[in-house]
Amino acid sequence: MLKKYLKLFLSFFKIGAFTFGSGYAMITLLKKEIVENNHWMSERNIADIIAIAESTPGSISISSSTFIGYRVGGFLGAIIATLGIITPSIIIMTVVSFFMSEFANNIYVDYAFAGIRCAVLVLIINATMILFKEMGKYYLNFIIMAISFILLVFFKVNVIYILVADILVSLIASFFVMEDR
Repeated sequence: MLKKYLKLFLSFFKIGAFTFGSGYAMITLLKKEIVENNHWMSERNIADIIAIAESTPGSISISSSTFIGYRVGGFLGAIIATLGIITPSIIIMTVVSFFMSEFANNIYVDYAFAGIRCAVLVLIINATMILFKEMGKYYLNFIIMAISFILLVFFKVNVIYILVADILVSLIASFFVMEDR
């Protein structure tokens, strides 16, 4: 039992240590560690957990690690996975705070962050492909996706309203179309 919790902590510590940018950048690492390396759940489960984590308050990385930790190890697993995902950030921010004045105008740090931004973009694109692959290929999903994109990008509608509307449309549609998803 202790071995499982240690493995859970170390898996999320690794994910937390190499997730730069946002929770979306974490999805590729999450899939590799949780699905492929440890076989704790399927890609479909990960896609569902990400959807739930996007819908709950807080960061996607913390919410998804808590959900996965709970599925793997119950309440204690949720705590351990959450601690695993946040510990690298706490360590990094503590170290950076001591050297902030030296980092502020360092050209090499600027170059490093430019590289990190490129890597994050690739991770987010990969995460989008993973979520798209797991998404049901129904006309309504494509319509919701297109309308949401247009509302967000061109009309600057608040993402919360879009998210709530998407959930409501999907729920209402599920009452009319009884498909096995």
